[in-house]
Amino acid sequence: MKRMRIAARDRRALGLGAAAVLAVLAFARGAPAYTNWRSESGAERAEARAELDHARVLVARASAARESTITRGRRLIAVAPAILSGETVNAAGATLAGLLSGAAAQSGVKLGAVQLRPDSLSRAAFTPIGARVDATGDIRGLMQMLSLIESGPTVLRVRSLGITQPDIAAADDRVEALHLELEVEGLMFNSRKGP
Repeated sequence: MKRMRIAARDRRALGLGAAAVLAVLAFARGAPAYTNWRSESGAERAEARAELDHARVLVARASAARESTITRGRRLIAVAPAILSGETVNAAGATLAGLLSGAAAQSGVKLGAVQLRPDSLSRAAFTPIGARVDATGDIRGLMQMLSLIESGPTVLRVRSLGITQPDIAAADDRVEALHLELEVEGLMFNSRKGP
């Protein structure tokens, strides 16, 4: 067998050719992989940016909601003395009856029937609680009772008022006795308000 001798120049050319073929094969395999990696990386960056933007919006909304909640809480605390206390409609009605009874006692007026008229179906934040009251007293006592109802810390609205004198033919030396029919309404905070 005869051995062939390759000249140094040919060996160099052969080495360069092999290196070029290897480089072309590497580029043919590597270029699509690099392009794919780059597009996936860009998509992941875009998704991460979108998630970051969404998180920033949520943080801003949470901050605004927190401030709104704090403001509303302060407003509710400010109006708390003006509304009837009680967790339920019946409890708020009892508070209203107590206020009316106290005003009558301070005025020297005899309180008769107190009929509560709670609005148990209300789903509003503030539920109206009404009462119909019968009372008997002289003109000063009735006026003082109305003044106490009107000027108390709890805001009450007089819906109707009727004053009559049951005994028109009473003697002049007898203290007048007037009959008062009164409808009063207050508000309670409905903590279980619905949609």
